[in-house]
Amino acid sequence: MFRRTLVRMFESQEQDCVFMETHMNPRRRQHMVLECIPLPRELGDMAPIYYKKAIMDCDEEWAMNKKVVNLSSKDIRQAVPRGLPYFAVDFGLQGGFAHVIENEQKFPHYFGKEVVGGMMDLEPRRWRKPIRENFDDQRKKVLQFAQWWKPFDCTKTDG
Repeated sequence: MFRRTLVRMFESQEQDCVFMETHMNPRRRQHMVLECIPLPRELGDMAPIYYKKAIMDCDEEWAMNKKVVNLSSKDIRQAVPRGLPYFAVDFGLQGGFAHVIENEQKFPHYFGKEVVGGMMDLEPRRWRKPIRENFDDQRKKVLQFAQWWKPFDCTKTDG
């Protein structure tokens, strides 16, 4: 429900969005991280090519699991066995790709952001060591997002 609403909101701003899901260290019961990153339309159209290439080049050369799992016809829960660490990416409401992480020590937790950063020609420090923002700057961003979200908020009922 929220994915669909986020996609509609970004489409109204002439943008695409990429949903990235990273689940590392499942034995230590760490949480899965789900991120949504808006992209300009031109980059959104190219995103599947960039991500597929990045996934093919990442991790171990000789893997026990399939390098790229196509998620166009199945959900991540059906594609990756329970308890295995993984990275998955979806492009708007379309399917995407998943990758079972073979070596968690070598796989960067910022992998998905690194791909987006490469697409946008950003400096690596933007995703490797982000600068801490002060409270007022974060508050302004939250209020801006709330304004964008308001017309699309599916949790509010009229009445």
